[in-house]
Amino acid sequence: MGKILSQDEIDALLSVPDKPGAAAAGSGDAAATRKAPAGVSQYNFRRPDRITRDQIHSLHMLHDRFARNISTSLSAYFRTMTEVAVVSVEQISYSEYLMALSDPTAFYALAVPPFDDLGALEISPPIAFAMVDRMLGGVGAAASINRALTEIEQHVVDAVVRLLLESLTETWRPMADMAFGIRGRETRPQMLQVAAPSETIVMVAFDMRIGDARGILNLCLPAAIVETTSSQFSQAWARPQREPTLAERLWLRENLSRVPLPVSAVLESRFTARDLMSLQVGDVVSLGMAVSEPIDVQIGAVLKFKGRLTADAGWTAVTIERAVAGAMAEL
Repeated sequence: MGKILSQDEIDALLSVPDKPGAAAAGSGDAAATRKAPAGVSQYNFRRPDRITRDQIHSLHMLHDRFARNISTSLSAYFRTMTEVAVVSVEQISYSEYLMALSDPTAFYALAVPPFDDLGALEISPPIAFAMVDRMLGGVGAAASINRALTEIEQHVVDAVVRLLLESLTETWRPMADMAFGIRGRETRPQMLQVAAPSETIVMVAFDMRIGDARGILNLCLPAAIVETTSSQFSQAWARPQREPTLAERLWLRENLSRVPLPVSAVLESRFTARDLMSLQVGDVVSLGMAVSEPIDVQIGAVLKFKGRLTADAGWTAVTIERAVAGAMAEL
């Protein structure tokens, strides 16, 4: 039977430095500073990654579409230039999400039926006060106000949030039949229970501009919802476009047939600069091609037909002889 090591001997073994000449460190410090071998990635079991990189990428594209749509809607709503752009998509714990928020701020708990989990939405104070100023007759100028929204101001922001959630619902419709709605609101995020502190969530951060004002819009999505709908992402992006109906094709043909297009017969030749400079009235210029040789007929800048020069009632014309292979399919 082998010798049983004492606690002192175990501690001495754990305190052996990783490299010769390095100072001996405690077992906790050595474990913290030790690098993983090549080909091995570190993994934090206390905060596992529940969302894959492909899913993060799909979420980024999905909410980028939402940002473009809502930019147009809010520009019309506020009657001023409004821009929304995705800044980042990352998975973190709910406690880390709360620490990233302002206090006070405009914070909303979101119901996402048919799912039981709650989401969250935060509008940073600079942009929230710009919304209020714009909706109450101001110019939406940037303001540094360090206070919570009043009840009247919150009702004004509520109307904007409902518009955001309607657009968010439409954006998510291809992935899942769910509807975003307001479950509750607070000016202090810690006072509104949305998820457990250790719960994994996906935070989508948007950069938002209303006129001269600029702020952050933070959307919190439960990881469980993303996991449940993950199978729909690839299907939604790979979904083939719907073939137009017969009525739609006839409508397109009827409308496109009225579009005027430039038609030109191309006769090209090359001359030296000396010959061009010596041209005089009455000179005959040879184009370097026989009269019987076919010429190119272009629609716009695209070669479509081959034809021959002819005369028609005293006008120079082109007789179309044949279509260029594949040209009619492109027309």
